[in-house]
Amino acid sequence: MNQDNSKWAEIDSLIAEHKAELKAMESHKELNAFAETHSLMTKQDFPKFKHCLLKIGVRYDQLRQAYRESYEASLEEKAAELAESTDVATVCLWSAASEGDDGSGAFAVVDFDDIPVWYGRFFDNDRIRVAGDLISAEQSAADKAVWIAHKALEAAGHDTGRAIITTTCPDLDVPALRISGARLNIGVDVMVDDDIRAVEMSEAPGYKKWQDNDLAALVEAD
Repeated sequence: MNQDNSKWAEIDSLIAEHKAELKAMESHKELNAFAETHSLMTKQDFPKFKHCLLKIGVRYDQLRQAYRESYEASLEEKAAELAESTDVATVCLWSAASEGDDGSGAFAVVDFDDIPVWYGRFFDNDRIRVAGDLISAEQSAADKAVWIAHKALEAAGHDTGRAIITTTCPDLDVPALRISGARLNIGVDVMVDDDIRAVEMSEAPGYKKWQDNDLAALVEAD
């Protein structure tokens, strides 16, 4: 028996030994913990573990998807609750993005006094923006503004709060931004306005890191 076949047999034996325990597990995280305990959380062995689980009727991917759907539903509920919280500290920011003909793009987050908080070119691995698609770039810029609002509230000692994001883009996915806020325990309001302060900043050369700010100063009194 070669080494690979031996590993398959070893995993089959382990699963058979712990069959009742594994079948009683209700989430993929419990299965992850089991795999970690038995040194199976590797690129080579974890796929084998998942496949062998099917032989006892345990579907890892199905459990993971169910967990994800439950988590997303809880975030939607939390976002709705946070949206009703008004007597909290607030951060007001303007966000915008621009797209170049060469496939490059840039974003900007600006404060109430027209001072840039964070701006520069998008990284190629940006998780939201699709190169050449302005709406996705605007979505990414607004998502960055939500994150900065969270960091500002955190710097000011607040566990929760509200971000008011102003944009010129009427096509943002506002529920997605509110879920981003819920992950960070802040409410999110989005206002559409033709104020182009952030647009102009996104088109400016250079950059500014978000770390180069007194973030706590962005928070308005609650």
